[in-house]
Amino acid sequence: MADKFFKNFPDISYKLNNGNTIRIKDFFRKSKIEQEAVSSITEYTKYEIKEGERPDILASKLYGNSDLHWTFFLVNDIENYYDWYKDSQAFEEYMDKKYPGQSAKSTVSTDIVSSSGKFLLGEKVTSVSSEGRVILVEPHMNRIVIEGGAFVSNETITGYISGKSFTPTSVINHRDDVAFFKNGNIRRNTQASGYTAVTHFENELELNEEKRFIKVISPQKIGRIVRRFEEVMSS
Repeated sequence: MADKFFKNFPDISYKLNNGNTIRIKDFFRKSKIEQEAVSSITEYTKYEIKEGERPDILASKLYGNSDLHWTFFLVNDIENYYDWYKDSQAFEEYMDKKYPGQSAKSTVSTDIVSSSGKFLLGEKVTSVSSEGRVILVEPHMNRIVIEGGAFVSNETITGYISGKSFTPTSVINHRDDVAFFKNGNIRRNTQASGYTAVTHFENELELNEEKRFIKVISPQKIGRIVRRFEEVMSS
């Protein structure tokens, strides 16, 4: 069967939710070839991924063989293991890593970037009670994102190199700040009538929930499908 065939593929490292790292097969480099030939003979069912169900765990649950986890990636056109649905713990870790720091907001963009100066990426910024470094400058959102420290509103923030300064009207976690404004399927970076603010957290959560529902090959068909895939891969 194709799970035996995959033993010849190189290993890659994959970090588990608990922080441990395992070695898994890197089949992605060839998974795109002649996918139509496999898809044409595949019968799918829908499956809702549960908390803690990694690809190998789900393959063992459905097929009694954890090596068949690669079939989920093939039939759902998933590029890599990190695109798999994230359970609660993995999602929180992902958000902390992707959206670190605090977002310090102003009422006008010129507080962030103007003809007289601008905050610089990487520069140290200080207030009366804290200091950190700028990791993102977004004048269209009237904000800078600072990593390190514990900044608060109404305390002036000053750039060590640029000399630029402003007093934030609010300071919130970066992950809880606005990603974009949405009206139906239309998005924009600035507020407008009829548009609703969507935070980074809300956006990422929606994207992650979409990954929860996947197509799976029925257990009755899996043997025939993997044999066919092995033929395609070997040709």
